[in-house]
Amino acid sequence: MSQDGDNVMPRADNGLMVSDFSASFAEEWPRVVGATLRAFGSIDLAEESAQEAFVRAAERIAAGERIDNVGAWATTVARRIAIDSLRHDAVVRSTLPALADERGAAERINDEDRREQEDRQADVAAGTNDPDTDDRLGLIFIACDPVLSAEQQIALALRIVCGVPTADIADFFGAQEATVAARLTRARKAISHSGREFRWPDRADRERRRDQVLTTIYGVYTLGHTAPAGSDLIDARLAGLAQTLARAVASEYPDDTEILGLLALIVLHEGRSPARTTPDGMPLSLAEVDRSAWGKRRIMEGLDLAARALPGGGRFALQAGIAGLHSSAPRWQDTDWAAIATLYHGLKRVWPAPVVMLGSIVAESHRGPSQLERAADELSRLRDGALPEFRRRVSAALADVEERRGRPEDARAALADAMDGERNAALLRYYERAATRLP
Repeated sequence: MSQDGDNVMPRADNGLMVSDFSASFAEEWPRVVGATLRAFGSIDLAEESAQEAFVRAAERIAAGERIDNVGAWATTVARRIAIDSLRHDAVVRSTLPALADERGAAERINDEDRREQEDRQADVAAGTNDPDTDDRLGLIFIACDPVLSAEQQIALALRIVCGVPTADIADFFGAQEATVAARLTRARKAISHSGREFRWPDRADRERRRDQVLTTIYGVYTLGHTAPAGSDLIDARLAGLAQTLARAVASEYPDDTEILGLLALIVLHEGRSPARTTPDGMPLSLAEVDRSAWGKRRIMEGLDLAARALPGGGRFALQAGIAGLHSSAPRWQDTDWAAIATLYHGLKRVWPAPVVMLGSIVAESHRGPSQLERAADELSRLRDGALPEFRRRVSAALADVEERRGRPEDARAALADAMDGERNAALLRYYERAATRLP
């Protein structure tokens, strides 16, 4: 049913999104996928059955029917769809004969329900996450199966937990959409062919997969912080989900500095979020924002978390330190660029990613005229050969550097490059405004 290149968010026949249903979908999608996955043990089957169930729900709501509890309705329908799928699958019928008739299927689902309830009661007794949050977090731990590569794990988690379209996942990786679609297909096949019996991740599994889960939650937040496409700068659903997941992991591992660093990074960015745009949605740079509008309580929480994380010296701890320095400066002019550049130097050692190199160059460019001149050359080299999404980010940074160098034509050319292929309308408006202020 689902296609890797499509958004899993179902739409009514007239092409209009039903607003109430949209909110229910965002909330209930991981729960329906999780319940179906627990019952049948197949990621592919769970995702496709949930997708079809939500499509049917959307069609009924668009036709005027009332569904009081979309999640419960979709879970029931998804299980029926899964049973029908298995009934027509000769291979599965031969290995799971109990699913060949309705009674056998119902008995198996009831058994799974009882085991699921026992598992959840044990989680609550052990002080782990509440059931609703654990559905999402558990799905991410499932996606981070060690039989998969790191990129497959993140892509699959973004897909099955959040329903992120393949095109947006491709933007996150800086890859072609067809490449990511193939990666998702291989990930599903690898899990189904691994020969290991499906089980909901226990504590030992969670320990082994924890680092990759953090990277995945960071990916979810990245896609929420700046949406790959659409009219709004921010995807509040994904940003909120990432914060919920980060807090859930932190509650399990309260002394892990990398987990604290990830949570600090998200909390600090969310504390600054209210001032990121004008009332009409126009993005603002850190130099332009009204810092009095920042959420002071969140900023203080984030700074405290960052201080606890920084001694660990890991990837997320160092990023939290950088965000903390930006967040603690009362004015743009008070930003401690030397300290930020130092943290970037450490971050390049533990995480030598292109995006870190970009941030390091930008930080150095604010330290003096000679560094500004060098930054223009370094950004030009970094842009050469970069994939489209990352190239746009580098071009936007280069436009700012060229404007500060007093070279408006070069800045305008860099802005044009940043706008080429950009799918976020809010960012396009920002670049257009930046171009109009150039002399």
